Amino acid sequence: MITINNGVLEVSVNEKGGSMTSIKKAGFEYQWQGSEESWTGQDVVIFPFIARLKDGFYTVDGKEYSMKNHGLPRYATLDVEGKKQDEVTLSLTWSEETLKQYPYKFKLFVNYKLIDDELKVSYKVVNLDDKTIYFGIGGHPAFNLPLDRKDGYDDISGNYIEFENEVTLDNYFEEETGSYLTHKGTFGTVKRIDLSKDLFKKYHTMNLTGDKMDKVTLHRRDGIEVKMRLNNPKVLAIWSKPTYGSYVCIEPWQGIPDFDNPPSRELKDKELINSLEKGNEFVFSYSIIL
Repeated sequence: MITINNGVLEVSVNEKGGSMTSIKKAGFEYQWQGSEESWTGQDVVIFPFIARLKDGFYTVDGKEYSMKNHGLPRYATLDVEGKKQDEVTLSLTWSEETLKQYPYKFKLFVNYKLIDDELKVSYKVVNLDDKTIYFGIGGHPAFNLPLDRKDGYDDISGNYIEFENEVTLDNYFEEETGSYLTHKGTFGTVKRIDLSKDLFKKYHTMNLTGDKMDKVTLHRRDGIEVKMRLNNPKVLAIWSKPTYGSYVCIEPWQGIPDFDNPPSRELKDKELINSLEKGNEFVFSYSIIL
């Protein structure tokens, strides 16, 4: 475990998966700490495919490849590229083992940097191959919520997510298990989204897309706020388990999960997939401000 601290924020990162395990300010824990009855995770570095592949596989030039949920870093131990008191950079480089799951040569950098009351999370993909590579990428931070425990579920009502301005959004809807997408449709024009477990029974995950998704604020019902600068991701996912769990995940994604009936198995043809030509770099970042 690696901990960085700038006197305002203290953040811990696990080399296994490269994801965050703790975000504290003045000793208060903002990040979900996991639970066997809900979700044992806390955050995920997602690359090179978001969520699940239909039937667990995709193709590149017609050849089948299999990959676990959310891709490669989640199941790997990342290298520590560099560490300062207030910053750490981790990396994952292609190997013969990764080529069996993802047939491209790459290097992924994950950087966590503290700047006053801001935690900046940055992902950089470097194409080390001799051809264009294709991928999705994103984060999965989970934030603690105050709640009331009731019979059969956790009541998280009174907590809400607010956009900086009113936004008109579409949503990628999911089939009944919440594993795969079915279609893209209208979500509506909103300024805030009120959180409840019933909301996540209805949507499973909200996979929102639209303009002006740059800044959101999580308002906890105890008055504590978590602000996020998202840098206009292709998709903003909002998720929590629909019964137990005092948390909400606010996930900026450059990509989207697979469809229940995918139009194509080819990775390069997947909806919202990113392409990166040989020798080039792709950078995506978001910030958490407390």
